Amino acid sequence: MPTLKDYNNKLVSLRNTRKMTKTMQMVSATKFQRAQAAQARVRPYANALNSMLHRVTAAAAGEVHLPLCKVRSPAYKALIIVISSDRGLCGSFNHGLHRLVAQWLLEREDRYTDIDLVCCSRKAAAFFRGRQTIRQSRDGITASPTMAAAAEIGDEAMKLFSEGSYDEVYLAYNEFINAVSRTPQVELLLPASKTEAGKMELTPENVMQGPRPELIFEPRAPELLCTLIPQSIRFRIFSALLESAAGEHGARMSAMDNATKNSDRLLDTYTLLRNRVRQAGITRELAEIVTGAEALKG
Repeated sequence: MPTLKDYNNKLVSLRNTRKMTKTMQMVSATKFQRAQAAQARVRPYANALNSMLHRVTAAAAGEVHLPLCKVRSPAYKALIIVISSDRGLCGSFNHGLHRLVAQWLLEREDRYTDIDLVCCSRKAAAFFRGRQTIRQSRDGITASPTMAAAAEIGDEAMKLFSEGSYDEVYLAYNEFINAVSRTPQVELLLPASKTEAGKMELTPENVMQGPRPELIFEPRAPELLCTLIPQSIRFRIFSALLESAAGEHGARMSAMDNATKNSDRLLDTYTLLRNRVRQAGITRELAEIVTGAEALKG
């Protein structure tokens, strides 16, 4: 049975743990607000880019013959860019995505001869090491995403696809919904003609009512697509990094909040147990004193 000293040591440890989880919750809350604000800032640019891509693609119908749009059938080699987090203590944020990618690989092992990974986090590299071929591992870019890092990843993926090293390129990340909810996604990135890069938010501002006017592009639409498609690929990766960063900080904030609440409950429980042991000790000492006094009288 634990002694009074054991319970006191346990309470000291729980108080220190609670201080740590509370501090981490506050830090994650600040980072989450910044990540969410960054995501909100890029949304207008994403809508404008997707709208422009739609219009140029429609204008250049039948004239697009870009290497990034070439569909190879059947596809034998695939590359997956996995975006999770470098650090843990964020609940099921990493596990949910890694499990989805592992299931995706299992379901398609007969379709592709080779499937390689680009791991944009230490956790993803640690999870898939020994299970799947990791072509490249990048650390330190998911917590605070930059367009430069996204462009570097995108340019490398487009180069490998254009050279024929891979027939398809996929992007795996956690789609941010809110602070406590996120959805793991595996999306096709290349070839660009088969992707959903044109998905955009339909609002009164970007939906044209009635017949559309004839648009004149300068330079011509096929030439303009040579710039727009690579830019959209880079931006999709940057957007996925921002989604992942917001989801990571939100998940860690929620996990640390739950850990703080659990620490409070354990503190109450162990305080009660400690008081019971102390009370039992006082009762035992009083009984010994009374017994000794009676013995002296006898």
